[in-house]
Amino acid sequence: MARWQKRARIGVGLFGIACAIGVYAAIGERRTTVPPERPARLDPRAILESAGAVLQQFRETKKDYVVRAERQLRYEDGTTKSFGVTIEVRNRGGRDFVVSGREMQADETRKVLEIIGGVTLTANDGFTVTAERATFSDADATVSAPGAVSFGKGRMSGSGVGMTYNQTSDVLSLAGEARVVVTDEAGNPVTEFSAASAVLSRREDYLALDGGVRALRREQVLEADRGTARLSPEDEFVTFIELRGNARVSGGAAFDAMSGRDIDLDYTDDGVTLERVVLRGDGGVTMHGQGEESGSQFAGDSLDLAFAPDASLTGVTGRGNVRVDLPARPGSPARRVGAQGLEAAGEPGKGLTAARFSEAVEYREAPAGAPARLARSSTLRVGLADDVVTQAAFAGRVRFQDGGLQASAAAADYDPVGGTLRLVGADEGGGPRVADTQIQIEAEAIAVTLEGPRMRATGTVKTILQATTSGRMPGLLEQGDPVNVNAAALEYQGPTGSAVYSGNAMLWQGATAVRGDAITIDRSRGDLVVSGTARSNLVLDTGASIGRAPEIRYDDAARRMRYGPPASAGGSAAAAAAVAQLSGPQGDLRGGRIEVLLAPSASRIERLEAYTDVTIRIDRRVAAGDRLTYHAGEERYVMVGIATVPVKIVEDCRETIGRTVVFFKSADRIIVDGNEEVRTQSSRSAPCQATAR
Repeated sequence: MARWQKRARIGVGLFGIACAIGVYAAIGERRTTVPPERPARLDPRAILESAGAVLQQFRETKKDYVVRAERQLRYEDGTTKSFGVTIEVRNRGGRDFVVSGREMQADETRKVLEIIGGVTLTANDGFTVTAERATFSDADATVSAPGAVSFGKGRMSGSGVGMTYNQTSDVLSLAGEARVVVTDEAGNPVTEFSAASAVLSRREDYLALDGGVRALRREQVLEADRGTARLSPEDEFVTFIELRGNARVSGGAAFDAMSGRDIDLDYTDDGVTLERVVLRGDGGVTMHGQGEESGSQFAGDSLDLAFAPDASLTGVTGRGNVRVDLPARPGSPARRVGAQGLEAAGEPGKGLTAARFSEAVEYREAPAGAPARLARSSTLRVGLADDVVTQAAFAGRVRFQDGGLQASAAAADYDPVGGTLRLVGADEGGGPRVADTQIQIEAEAIAVTLEGPRMRATGTVKTILQATTSGRMPGLLEQGDPVNVNAAALEYQGPTGSAVYSGNAMLWQGATAVRGDAITIDRSRGDLVVSGTARSNLVLDTGASIGRAPEIRYDDAARRMRYGPPASAGGSAAAAAAVAQLSGPQGDLRGGRIEVLLAPSASRIERLEAYTDVTIRIDRRVAAGDRLTYHAGEERYVMVGIATVPVKIVEDCRETIGRTVVFFKSADRIIVDGNEEVRTQSSRSAPCQATAR
């Protein structure tokens, strides 16, 4: 072998050894393989655990519900347990629902789902129910909760124990401790219901309560064995409440208290105002009184009451053993009316203004310190004002007793305000004891002469002159309305319609009134004379006027009312010293004589004439002269003086003097002796400066 070959073999061998060493160094030691860590199991008994689970339950081809869960466990027996659960139910009774909770358990059929922890049911219209534990049944589409629950939507909320909610019929039932609250827009409670159990039908908009029902409606308390509340379509208002069994209501704006076997309360559509109340079964109502006084009371087998928006009573219908008690008022005694039927009507702001009683009517009033006044009849119509009987008309076998006064007739009109009575007609009970088609009389002593008739009454006489075709009222009064006249004594002549009242006499019709020592009325002519410290209060279309004079005389043919000295005084010193005064829209007018001329066919002043030492004050303007003519239509004053005493008008710091001055009430315009001037008024920051002396 050649030397070079030997060297080559040695070199190749060394290279191979070096390569082997390099490969070995690169490979290093063999590492041991570690198996992956198994995830932690929620329940070792579960055969399957999953995250983000979605379960869809179908009935034939229709999807019943969808269950979504953050984690789900399945067990060998087919049951499942889910966490972070949401159940979506579509189109149950026209609504969609979502039920959520922390944990859910289901059997292998998944028809009954038990949800535990923070359970919430939400409908797509905003209705929500919360509980700690609930069961969802797919078979009957119900959610039930054995413990405490709460629910609400918008202004309505509630709570209770033991709930069942049917999603198909949209009915929620509470088995115990039911409480429901309806609030206003600000969240303040308007109506609060509580009962042993309750059923809320959202589709039919009613709340049925059973067992110890109690409701608070602001300051009003309602109680009964059972009850039903009708709700507005969005369950925001209570529009109707039915109370059944031992029903009681106390407080409120319309009345103090009411009771009966059953009570229905009907409210306006917005649930704010009570419109109507119906009581059945020995019903009784006590209304509000004035201040600390008691109010009127109504009782009967059935009662139907209507109320105005201002809570005033505008209608009452009663049937069976009806009784109405009206409390005493200043100048008006307590009254009671019993009958078998009642129909009453009224006006907003006034309350009842009229009532009709029928069948076996008994009317009783007890004036303080005087015998009771009692009347019986078949029917009775009364006028009312602030719970006071203003007039009464009895019909059918009327019997009237007032202390020693006995009266009977087929019909009787009674005026309790004036204490007057008019009895007319005859029936099997006999004819009237005191009657006249024109006048009603009550007094301590009444003498009646049938021919005429002529009547003499003495001792606190109170009368009403009725409007009839045979006699005219003075033209300053309404012809179709009655006139009241009171005095110490009365001489009445029926054929002529002449009545002479003496002793503190007073005549009034509504707000129109005259009074004096004596009043004489001639109904054949329509004339009126008031003498002796005469005073008047006239309410006409042009406004109210208050006047006084030694004598007031009205001439109907001339449509003239004269204030001045008595006609019999002539030119005596008494006549010269007489002062007449009339205050009204024209101002405060004074003079020796004042005449008021009324329009020919209207209840208004057409012209005023004042004579002798005339003064008139209109706001800040004072005018004095010898004669004044006032034209009401133009509000124009024409004042005339005499040579020695001209007309003088003072207004603020200005003074106007002339023989004849014309001025106007509403315009700052004055005509002095034919020369017109228009004043420009200006406000003054300081009073007029006094003249230096």
